Amino acid sequence: MKKKLIQTQCPLCISTILVCTLTLLASCNLQSYDSPEGYQFNKPQESELGKVLNEISGISYNADDSTLLAISDSKKKIFQINYRKQKLKDFTGDVVGPDQDLEDLVKMDTAVYLLGSAGVIYAVPLSKDTGGVHSYTLPSEGKNDFETLYYDPSVNGLVMLCKSCASDKGKGHRSAYRFDLETRQFDTAALYTIASEDIKKLVKDNDAKFEPSAAAINPINKRLYILSSAGTLLVITDTRGKAIAGYNLNPDDYPQAEGIAFAPNGDMFISNEGKNGKPTLKVFHYQGEKEK
Repeated sequence: MKKKLIQTQCPLCISTILVCTLTLLASCNLQSYDSPEGYQFNKPQESELGKVLNEISGISYNADDSTLLAISDSKKKIFQINYRKQKLKDFTGDVVGPDQDLEDLVKMDTAVYLLGSAGVIYAVPLSKDTGGVHSYTLPSEGKNDFETLYYDPSVNGLVMLCKSCASDKGKGHRSAYRFDLETRQFDTAALYTIASEDIKKLVKDNDAKFEPSAAAINPINKRLYILSSAGTLLVITDTRGKAIAGYNLNPDDYPQAEGIAFAPNGDMFISNEGKNGKPTLKVFHYQGEKEK
């Protein structure tokens, strides 16, 4: 009797509920995600990486042969990714000791610089004639956590961006520190800071997490592109930390984005750790900026 009563007296009510429910679910699943100018984030060239890079934590473009260099959290060597031929191989043997927690890298003409999470830069020479690996530690008290290292030619230095630093605690910003490539020393003061509140305003989310996990300067517009894996964000600033734009990334496509690099022609590369499956590399070909 109950089944019959529902069918004969409330078909419109049930239909309305079903339509509303399906519409609500569809709206949740069809959230749109914008792309930065010059790129189409909905049309990447994507490839899966090998298990050895399951914890891929940084990538750097290698202009010598148009490949990518990569590191993994728990590995002690540098890898080479030929993204065109879908091939992966060792670029070096072991270059650091165990438990160094490597987070990022930058390929320069004569060396590859690796970032340790505690704020240590390892200089790995590309020629055996230039000696062994040298390390340089940021002189900073307290516990620090870094995942971001990039080269800025305008200051002739490498820049480390705090994910979480003791000196930033309670200040509502992330600090950046410069390493002078000529003197091989860190500056005594921060190069710049980025206010977390500015990022929240850009992405229109008061709960947005800005914890930099990778960054690189776009060679076309000279702006800094910063990934925040914790907040699933891509933030664009100038090279002194002034926030310009912010983009929410689809967590299904970017489960743990911790590597970003650019080719000289503007092509962008983003790597993801294998958080929910296999590690991936996404390539976004530069489309050019719109005329203003």
